[in-house]
Amino acid sequence: MQETGVASRIISLRKACGHVKNISADVKRATEFYRAKQTLLGSKALSDGEKQLLARISLAVHREDSMHVSGYAGEYLFAGLSASRCIQAALNSISKERAVGSLLDFPCGYGRVLRFLRAMFPKSDITGCELQKTALDFCQRTFGIVPLLSSIDLKSLSLPRKFDLIWCGSLLTHIDENATTDLLRFFHRHLLVEGICIFTTHGQRAVEMIKDKRKTFPLVDKNQQKLLRDFQEEGYGYADYLNQTGYGISAVTRSRMVELARGVGTWEEVFFLDHGWHGLQDVYGFAMRVPEKKFSKEPPKEICGHSFLAEEKNDH
Repeated sequence: MQETGVASRIISLRKACGHVKNISADVKRATEFYRAKQTLLGSKALSDGEKQLLARISLAVHREDSMHVSGYAGEYLFAGLSASRCIQAALNSISKERAVGSLLDFPCGYGRVLRFLRAMFPKSDITGCELQKTALDFCQRTFGIVPLLSSIDLKSLSLPRKFDLIWCGSLLTHIDENATTDLLRFFHRHLLVEGICIFTTHGQRAVEMIKDKRKTFPLVDKNQQKLLRDFQEEGYGYADYLNQTGYGISAVTRSRMVELARGVGTWEEVFFLDHGWHGLQDVYGFAMRVPEKKFSKEPPKEICGHSFLAEEKNDH
């Protein structure tokens, strides 16, 4: 009995120590994000409107959010800000004057971009779709979204409504061509007639970085070569991460991406931004109703994927 009591106290002490450690980490993370936000607010690279948007976002970041690496809170925030720039530019390309009443963030993760979407569209009904229930619960509490648990079976996945705006940041970048086709078909099924679907891919910029060994994503050498070869020969390159199946890194040419998208239904490309998201990923916008005015292939000056922090931390 005495040994049992001692063991119980040891377990309780360990739990208490773990709790204190988590609190300490939470305080450190909160401080880091506060300082990063203040730095961004003082940057000349941001317009007054972007600073107002940034000032409204929540800085609540879950301790399990793998998108945040300690010491890089600024990059985390800038990724969300860069996404907001791309989304606004895509909306402008179709002269979308009516309010975005419904919005889908797929996948929403722990809210890296979602916090900006909530600030951009404070009155919209936002749905977050995600495989991780912990992430969904956090986003529901923090950003007031409608949470929907996702599925790896995109063919059978169906949501109870359609949306004015669908945002998909950095999912097609991790799946093969068949899965991408299923995902595009899912988006097409859930887009309102006057809506727009905005998604990102790896394109020529990412391929050049792999060739030059500046970024390997990470893939072992033989998988890097497979991706590059398929990209060159077929327009869509994909390779699994080491010891994983069905999840890795992909890269696709613009012509192949448009071909795949057109193959799932009646909609057209209305927006394209070469390596527009955070200086790396290509950004596409597809809509069922194409505006009469031909959209510009050249991004406006305020749409810039390059982070002003990159010169300080260009190895991240």
